[in-house]
Amino acid sequence: MQVSPPTQFLQTFQQMRGQWFAAVQGPAQTLFGLLALIEFAWSAAVLALERTDLQSWTAGLIRKLMWIGAFYALLVFGPTWIPAIVDSFTQLGQQASGVGPLQPGAVFQRGLDLGGALFGGASNAGFLANFGTAMAMVFAAILTFVAFCFISIQLVAALVESYIVVAAAFFFLGFGGSRWSAPYVEKYIALAVGVGVKIMILYLLIGVGMALSSGWVAVAQAVATSPNPAMGALDIFGESLIFLALCWFVPKIVAGVLGGAPAFTGGEIIAVATPIVYGSVMAGKAAVSLATSGYSALAGAGSAGGSALTASIAPPGPSGPADISNGSSGQPGPPPLFATNAGTGQPPPPNIPKA
Repeated sequence: MQVSPPTQFLQTFQQMRGQWFAAVQGPAQTLFGLLALIEFAWSAAVLALERTDLQSWTAGLIRKLMWIGAFYALLVFGPTWIPAIVDSFTQLGQQASGVGPLQPGAVFQRGLDLGGALFGGASNAGFLANFGTAMAMVFAAILTFVAFCFISIQLVAALVESYIVVAAAFFFLGFGGSRWSAPYVEKYIALAVGVGVKIMILYLLIGVGMALSSGWVAVAQAVATSPNPAMGALDIFGESLIFLALCWFVPKIVAGVLGGAPAFTGGEIIAVATPIVYGSVMAGKAAVSLATSGYSALAGAGSAGGSALTASIAPPGPSGPADISNGSSGQPGPPPLFATNAGTGQPPPPNIPKA
């Protein structure tokens, strides 16, 4: 079975996750050791300046060892704990949506199925007999495929982000050796939870959308024989656009709530609307180009017939007035409106009778 491009792209990043772990784990441990050494030295200097007794020294040393030991345990067992956080949210979303281990290639393939069905309906409707209906179906086919393509991009981006959080960003656990850099570790854990929740929400939304779009494929395959094919095709495009908006905005809103920052902004709307508008313009240009080529072909055929008709009519010669007659009856036609002076081509002055 051939693997679709989004799934193949995702599998490549998944295979790179092990190499990223091996590349960052050593430097992270080195960074942790240096920061822990600085932290112990600073704490010892502070206790010495405060002239604390032996009991206070012992209590401070134990607290520092417990604190640094907890971060060191997170660094050592992080390759097991951090992926478990993300994978638990992913499995929860797959089980709740009922789609199982859904790959981005399945979403991409659903867009291809819908676009191909609408293109087939446009071909069956006939470009010359129902030009407007056929172009509406072509327009809907292109933008429906674009909508599903962006949904698969959103899922691929979320999963690749989880691979980066699990592997490449593992280096931030090395900042847990000092109290001044420990917030980076907290942000890293919060990022892992946020990415996991984002993937879970995406699977919930895509599960519902894939269940609905299975019925859209049947409608798209029969849209050419429906009473109003153009309305049916545009209806499928509108539902696909709503599906895209939900998959694009809702996970960002949830991630923004977890991070304490607004995620639904005007820039997000523009980021989604721009490719849709661009696709609409390209589809419109294609329709205008097709219409222009068809009109040029029809005009060329008409001009060829007209030239053949006018070729049989001989123009008047350069000498003498033409013999104007009515058709084949041989009767003289109506006199000219003005009689002209020979040689000048100007009408003569009016003949005014004398008193």
